[in-house]
Amino acid sequence: MGSCVFPVFMGLILLQIHKISECHKIEVTPDSGTIVIFSKKAGHGLDCSVCKNEGPSQTCNSNLRLTEAQPTTVTFNCSQPGDVFSVEIIQEIDCPTTDCSIIAVHPDSTRFLEFTRTFTWDLKVQSGKVFQLDFPSPGMRQIKPSESCPDKHTYTITTYQRAGLANIGSFCRNGTISRIQVLYRGRVTLEVPKGTDLNPSDFKVSMGPAATGVVEMDVKLPRGPFSVDFFTPNYATGYYDEQKMKWNFALKPMHNFTVRFQHYAPPECKKKTVMCDYALGDETSFTVAPTEIQPANKQGDFSLTLANCDAKKVANVPGLSLNFNVEVFRSGTPYLCTVDLRNEEGLSLQIENKNPESYCEMSLNSVMQEKIVVPAGTKADLSFLDCPVQDLQLTATKVIDCPSVSARDVTGPSLTIPTLDPSLPVPLHQFTWLLRLRDQSTVDLMSPKGSYLHQSLPDKQCNERVSLLISETEGSNIGQFCSAAEGTIQKIQIKGNVSITVTPKIIKDLSQEKGPFLKFGISPEITENVIYSVSPLISGPMYLATPNWPDGMNPSSSASWIIYIPQEYKAELLFSNVSKPKCDSGHTEVLIGPLDSQDQTQSWREDQSFTGPVVQQQSFYLNMSNCEPKSDRFAVLSKISLQKETKKFLGIILAIVGVLLLVIIALIVVCIIRKHICWQSDEIKEKQT
Repeated sequence: MGSCVFPVFMGLILLQIHKISECHKIEVTPDSGTIVIFSKKAGHGLDCSVCKNEGPSQTCNSNLRLTEAQPTTVTFNCSQPGDVFSVEIIQEIDCPTTDCSIIAVHPDSTRFLEFTRTFTWDLKVQSGKVFQLDFPSPGMRQIKPSESCPDKHTYTITTYQRAGLANIGSFCRNGTISRIQVLYRGRVTLEVPKGTDLNPSDFKVSMGPAATGVVEMDVKLPRGPFSVDFFTPNYATGYYDEQKMKWNFALKPMHNFTVRFQHYAPPECKKKTVMCDYALGDETSFTVAPTEIQPANKQGDFSLTLANCDAKKVANVPGLSLNFNVEVFRSGTPYLCTVDLRNEEGLSLQIENKNPESYCEMSLNSVMQEKIVVPAGTKADLSFLDCPVQDLQLTATKVIDCPSVSARDVTGPSLTIPTLDPSLPVPLHQFTWLLRLRDQSTVDLMSPKGSYLHQSLPDKQCNERVSLLISETEGSNIGQFCSAAEGTIQKIQIKGNVSITVTPKIIKDLSQEKGPFLKFGISPEITENVIYSVSPLISGPMYLATPNWPDGMNPSSSASWIIYIPQEYKAELLFSNVSKPKCDSGHTEVLIGPLDSQDQTQSWREDQSFTGPVVQQQSFYLNMSNCEPKSDRFAVLSKISLQKETKKFLGIILAIVGVLLLVIIALIVVCIIRKHICWQSDEIKEKQT
């Protein structure tokens, strides 16, 4: 009956090869204490059998049961046995003592992949006790018997009672049920269709306390709003035994719950009635009938015990069947406010909760949001529930569409922070202006206070109340800046769209600083990405950093500095920190030359050593351009120091010394002449006498 034997006679080779192609052979080695059963599906493959062993000892049948932990050859005399047979893998777990704890480990995920598989664990504990199933996080979710799980892994729990088999329920993974306790003796099954990789959740089996009912479930409800359904044993067909069912619900802090009975089919009781016992915390308990209003808008952990009556079990008389829903939601009174941005063109707001552990709930127009975004030109109703101010962060963005520019410069408004609605419950943490250009032009940025801008660098940080991050909107950061008395940057020119973000450094609420923070203008397009106009300080050195310092410049980008040197001073330029890339194409270049003359320039590439210091006697420019780096980055920090010129002073000193020498010589000559005259006068007087 069906073994696939290789032929002896050549005339039968083709026939036997065909038969071999219709056979399917596997080797099965059951784990110790495990039973493997191959069963033929009803109405499938009447001419297909499953056979054990090979040769004379081979036996074939419509099903096969393997109990011994040894290799066994299993042959199916059809090519697609997975369409005809299913396989069940049974493991018996007996927990006779209270310290019994066993992990129900699932078999290798690749075994019997071509078959519909049922993994079964038969569980048994001491009489009068419960077997306890602990599921790994995130737990299990109960479904209706008619439903299936999204991942095609459906667990079913049943219990054996004197009145017969009772189906506790069907379950999927990724739910809220962390523990299930079932009376005395039962079975857990996992059904996986053929072709589906096994991806199970190993659960722990142990012996629990003395039984108080047929089933008890522990449920850990997540943060609300959230709702979940539960079902009584034998849901839809009815439960008749006079037993109790219990659900223990653990809620997150500051949450309320409401219980709703979605579907209730009462049994026909011979004695007693069905009742619902609720326990709220450790002190409050009460009893209601299933037909009465269930608890609503209550706070804290609670348990529900459903006590069934002794029901009549006759044809067409339903047993107890209940589907109930538990909804959890936040407690407390929210803070409400309205934000109207319709009168402030281009302004939008964003509010975030920066503490994921808090129980803050934010809503925009009655819709809960993890992050609130109020778009420009809109009006919005905001709600905040249990949101500490220190956990919230408010940022605002204003988009400014700049006018077109031809050959002449256009001056824009100063950048100030508009007045925000005072009812907002959170201080302003950050404000950003987006300057958008309509054509190929340049944004000019200047300090509005008569002082110059200062770039914040490791050796010379900004110590002002606020800091300004200036960036290319399609590139990288230019740097951090502030308006300061020791500022040296007269103007920053940036090709293309620009973003300026102001953040507080000393103050907590940025809305206290109205500004203006910067002046800006629009000018014709420049060739470099960035141009700085700077005036070094006489009192000390200044530092120049490439855009995006200490990270590298953008590939194939360039930056220039126009350095104005005051009269009677010279500048000493030193490259104090240089990072060079390995270029994939092109070269990095540093170029220095006088600003107002055609004198010789100096230049270096990435494969050359930077000499220094470089002395410039007059105003000059410094240009740096990046290659397309293959590795590493191009970043340069330069230091400029001013020194007093000595040539003119030396000439003046020499002239003064020369004049003094002439005066001294003249005085000496006069003295000699006067002495000589006096001497001659004395001689004449002597001769006369």
